[in-house]
Amino acid sequence: VQGRSVPMAACAAASLLHSSTRSLVGAARTTAAVGRVQRRGAADNAPTRQGKQHNEVVSSELKEGAVEKPKLFGGFCVPVNIAFPNKKGVPGWEDREHDVKEVMKEGPAMLKKEFEKLGRELSSMDGSVEKTDILETLGGLKDDEARAEFRFHTPEDLSLWHTGCDSDWKEGFSSARFEPTDRGTAVFSGTLSSAIMKDGRVERAGWASIKLEDKAAFNRRKYLSQWNNYSHLMIKCRGDGRSYKVMLHSPLALDMTWGDSYSFPLHTHGGPYWQYERIPFSKFFHTVSGRIQDRQQSVSLTDVSSVSIVLMDRLDGPFALELDWIGVVHDRSHIEETAYETYTLPLWNTHGI
Repeated sequence: VQGRSVPMAACAAASLLHSSTRSLVGAARTTAAVGRVQRRGAADNAPTRQGKQHNEVVSSELKEGAVEKPKLFGGFCVPVNIAFPNKKGVPGWEDREHDVKEVMKEGPAMLKKEFEKLGRELSSMDGSVEKTDILETLGGLKDDEARAEFRFHTPEDLSLWHTGCDSDWKEGFSSARFEPTDRGTAVFSGTLSSAIMKDGRVERAGWASIKLEDKAAFNRRKYLSQWNNYSHLMIKCRGDGRSYKVMLHSPLALDMTWGDSYSFPLHTHGGPYWQYERIPFSKFFHTVSGRIQDRQQSVSLTDVSSVSIVLMDRLDGPFALELDWIGVVHDRSHIEETAYETYTLPLWNTHGI
């Protein structure tokens, strides 16, 4: 009997361990399911990429007893897709599940379009190197040498710029448009409204913007690295006397950098005369999702991939800003790296250097 008690005790322990493991696994699965439902519930009121254009709201509630369809991407509480960042910064935006059938149906057409775009990129690379490009890369620029990077002469030029305002996200009543003129320029105009929607969710409203969305094939970013040896951003414009904000966006691969940008105000004079605004890159201050940071740093022009102009001066009414071109200029007398205080912290500090 004593000899048999050891195997019996071992069997009882194994049975207890097996039941405990099954309980833990079941609890983990329940917690994961609750987390998925909570994440879906938080994303119910978040607009998707299609919602920005058609004001659609995608609801992904999992009904009781329903069977989930196979998905191409799993739902995670942290972003793992570094190729398609969340540009809006709202939980659930562009984070909807992709159905396998939908991907298989639309995938071939998307791949064909991207390969055609890649072919055009490769055909434009003739292999020749111009002397001006070498001098520009090495920093051999003349004093007051300018480069007009973005013009608005053709519909292709305007297609690179997208408009946005609070009403696109059902967060306000402002409107914005970006239209060409018969003078080869473009006008950013609309109506700004600071009225708040009575939905209990929005606390502030009243903004409109245009933003450069120039992407290479397969959604690769185009960096404005050729600006690295220039000292000033230059904009030829004429406005309505209102103060706009110019932003240089520099999101990188990690999600903690998706909101990185550098900002500086653009004060327009008003009236019929053109103004040439030269803004030193050293004057741009570091912002994250529009919020000014206590710890400032100089602009890294090799990481800048987009430019935007934003109006949010809290003055209700119509606005208009006409743009002729946006570019850069080199001033040899400007040697300032950053106009704001920077701090060198010790290595053992939690913020590092």
